[in-house]
Amino acid sequence: MIDLRLATINDAAELSRIQVDSWQVFTDIFTPAYMASHNTFERRFLYWMNVLVRDSDRTYLIEEDGRSVGYATIGYPRDDDLPPGTLELTSLYLRRAEIGKGYGAHVLRRLFASIKKAGYGRLSLWVLKDNQHAIDFYRHFGFDFDGVEMTLPIHGAILECRMSRQL
Repeated sequence: MIDLRLATINDAAELSRIQVDSWQVFTDIFTPAYMASHNTFERRFLYWMNVLVRDSDRTYLIEEDGRSVGYATIGYPRDDDLPPGTLELTSLYLRRAEIGKGYGAHVLRRLFASIKKAGYGRLSLWVLKDNQHAIDFYRHFGFDFDGVEMTLPIHGAILECRMSRQL
């Protein structure tokens, strides 16, 4: 059975392991130098400790029969131009070995239902422009580009595009 469990500070190490593993799919997008300095367990662990202590967003571990396969984070949007009643999906990452097994679809369907039940009508997210696999996945679930883009200030010009959908 697939479950979403609210992550706690005790999950920082597991979230870090999942993120380091899942980010290996970006080796053709980010430079090796960026990956070597940013996609490390130590850096991710400090990041997750900070996020979980702040408790401003909700991060859920995706588990099947008690085994963690990924995580999703949802919160208030970071962008001021979105309409009221919008939330942002800030992350949905799966271990590489778990991609394509239906976990992401299951999580999105559950999030759509709970977000709508809580009174929100729109969900936005940011996706790397060169991540066609993710773009195709989100389009399958009704997301579309809304015309807003930004360049990430990292090793090279990496473009992110915002997608959103009505619930």
